[in-house]
Amino acid sequence: MIELTGSLALDDVVAVARGDERVSLAEAAAAEMRETRDVVESVVETNERQVYGLNTGFGRLQDVDVSRENLGALQENIVRSHATAVGDPAPTSVVRAAMLSRANTLAAGRSGVRPALVEQFVDLLNARIHPVVPLAGSTDGLGANAHFARALLGEGRVEYEGEEVDAAEALADAGIEPLSLAPKEGLSTLSGTPLMTGLLAIAVDDVETLLSAVDAVAALTFSLVGNCPSTFQERVLADRPQDGHREAARNVRRLLSDDVGIDRMEQDPLSLRLLPQLHGTTRMQAERAREVVETELDSVTDNPLVYPDGSLVSCGNFHGQHLAETADQLARSLTKIAEASEKRTHKLLHADAVPAPFLADEPGLESGLMIGHYSATGLVTESRLVDGASDHSVVVSGGQEDVHSMGAIAARNLHETVERTTLGFAIELLTAVQFASLADDPPLSDPLDDLVDVVTEAVPLPPGDVHLHDKVEAIAGLLGDGIVDDVVLDR
Repeated sequence: MIELTGSLALDDVVAVARGDERVSLAEAAAAEMRETRDVVESVVETNERQVYGLNTGFGRLQDVDVSRENLGALQENIVRSHATAVGDPAPTSVVRAAMLSRANTLAAGRSGVRPALVEQFVDLLNARIHPVVPLAGSTDGLGANAHFARALLGEGRVEYEGEEVDAAEALADAGIEPLSLAPKEGLSTLSGTPLMTGLLAIAVDDVETLLSAVDAVAALTFSLVGNCPSTFQERVLADRPQDGHREAARNVRRLLSDDVGIDRMEQDPLSLRLLPQLHGTTRMQAERAREVVETELDSVTDNPLVYPDGSLVSCGNFHGQHLAETADQLARSLTKIAEASEKRTHKLLHADAVPAPFLADEPGLESGLMIGHYSATGLVTESRLVDGASDHSVVVSGGQEDVHSMGAIAARNLHETVERTTLGFAIELLTAVQFASLADDPPLSDPLDDLVDVVTEAVPLPPGDVHLHDKVEAIAGLLGDGIVDDVVLDR
């Protein structure tokens, strides 16, 4: 059971988003929430202060007063009017991660909302009722966050028991009453970074799984076409002690057979020689991304903030520039190692020791894996053409909101880059396995022999030309599911 206190670890998010871990609101957090809720209710009762989003309009409409009898309608109106994101919906894991992130920051007790609001999130998570949340057109998340919010009201569409149904139907079946929003609760549900935090958390989890696997894929390729394993020596890496570089080198080094390479002063291509530096740097970027996400999960991302001493403070804690830049940088680093993977695929198809042109059984009659390399280059190019979203901004709400992080876009781009990178490494692994299968006694260690056997058994490549699409997708599934780790790196 994960208790919401305003503080979460990324692994907690993964356990809820991708597992069956249940959630509850800690009583101490509920008590703290009630303290700041009293502050909000005092403002409503006295009506002596104009507080943004509590008794005023939103954005450029901040100077428009809203009467006391309309404060509940104001909160429900912002949910309905802001649910404007379009296109394909977010994956279920991302939806659950975002819901948990929003519930957790509200539980910190600085938003001035009722415990009932967090408990509604908790009930939906535990009942596995997931709002259908389109992602396109959402810059900082408002247009998507509102889709989470309206499910609390029993509105919109949700995923429930494997089907897409009306939210009201799902809540009724689960025995959950739709929530009526109190003053400030609509704004606090929409505000902040739940979508981009959820997207980034799930992406980091995917990247961490992928990074161990790609070390093994590269080690297999090096065993087949590399010449100088001295590049992985501990003393070499100790002279430039970047932790990520040393870890990547250690992973590759322990997978190489003593028979690999002639280890003379010969320069391997950089895509082989720089494995520690390239994979290690991406590992360091992933570690940094984990730190950023975990700090965000310990943060209050709302505006205005409410304090027990009666203060209501306008601030920028809702903004996600740091998340946007983190997502962009991790995507750039992944693209770099995907580019190196594509170069190694080329090497596997054209090395002096290649068993047959394009690794075909009957070259000429068959094309073998020729076009697999084309696909690898296309995947890298697609990632290269995605501009860094965090470099951009928009001006909206009559100029009142004139600097946006574009964090939701950056995090979505990262997810797509992870997928493309995984597919690119799948092509390298498919090519390396075919090379090993056709080669005469390749110098493979026992773990790499096991890797070849697992891939060959799970994704057989029979003689002759075959449809490669299904093979590549299946191998990408092995990489993403952590099976490669189980085979070679956890021995």
